[in-house]
Amino acid sequence: MIRLGGFIITHNRPKILLETIKFLFEQTQPPELLWIIDNSVNLETDHAIASLLDPRLKYYRMGFNAGPAGAAKQGLKLCGESGLDWIYWGNDVDLPENTEIFERLLSIKDENPYCRIIGTAGNFFDHRKGEIKRIQTRLLERKSSVEVEVISGGLSMLVHRDVLGAGIFPDPDLFFGFEVLDFCLKANRKGFAMLVHCKLFLELRARHIPTDFEWSLNEKKTNLVREYYSLRNLLYISDTLTLDAMKKRLIWKWIGKSVYGFRYGPIYGFKNFRMIWLAFYHYRLGVKGKTLDL
Repeated sequence: MIRLGGFIITHNRPKILLETIKFLFEQTQPPELLWIIDNSVNLETDHAIASLLDPRLKYYRMGFNAGPAGAAKQGLKLCGESGLDWIYWGNDVDLPENTEIFERLLSIKDENPYCRIIGTAGNFFDHRKGEIKRIQTRLLERKSSVEVEVISGGLSMLVHRDVLGAGIFPDPDLFFGFEVLDFCLKANRKGFAMLVHCKLFLELRARHIPTDFEWSLNEKKTNLVREYYSLRNLLYISDTLTLDAMKKRLIWKWIGKSVYGFRYGPIYGFKNFRMIWLAFYHYRLGVKGKTLDL
């Protein structure tokens, strides 16, 4: 019998967390165990979990804001030590799309003997350009599952314990941004297959839910600190995986982006320019982890 469990990353959102926990335990195939990985600096989340008196819940307080990357590494580690077979990688604000998600995802696990990661959405990845390659809808319509190179973050990803046994974990030094991409590319290099459930994927597209990693050159961003982490982490990922062509393309692309931002006015342009070149500077110095508040 499959032992299904998982972890939820949370940060100062106890009310939202309780709603997420309730929804996960309402699944047609509910997790037998959930670790709550708390990035909060106060005790509100601890008290909220204790008030539930639910033996299926385990609590781990990081003691500082380790970001999604650091919390995910700890969550996977604890789930592996708990003897779970399939592990849900969750976030308090990212609810599964319906109450049948786990059951439907696990229904495709045997369609590839090397399948060790499952998700509701994913993509191919251009290792030279460092860009996501969108899966065509007609391909999803012809199959029950499709093998991908990257699972979309925040969309009910399940990880098998064999991946952890191979020593693959998120890099906590990334702190925020593309930790799922980094994890999936490392797992892919180890020979683990990743499958997406085609019907679930199509349902997401029909509801216009974003399923790709986005770093558009032309789009004005509302949070430039996220841009800083995106560039810095993509450069580190290209080094970790020795993707030299990807790194060169990223550098030239983001240099252009630092200039292109002035299209939206001098205030935005200077802020955008500063964040991008700060990311370059910190990458050159080897600065990692949390450096700026989101």
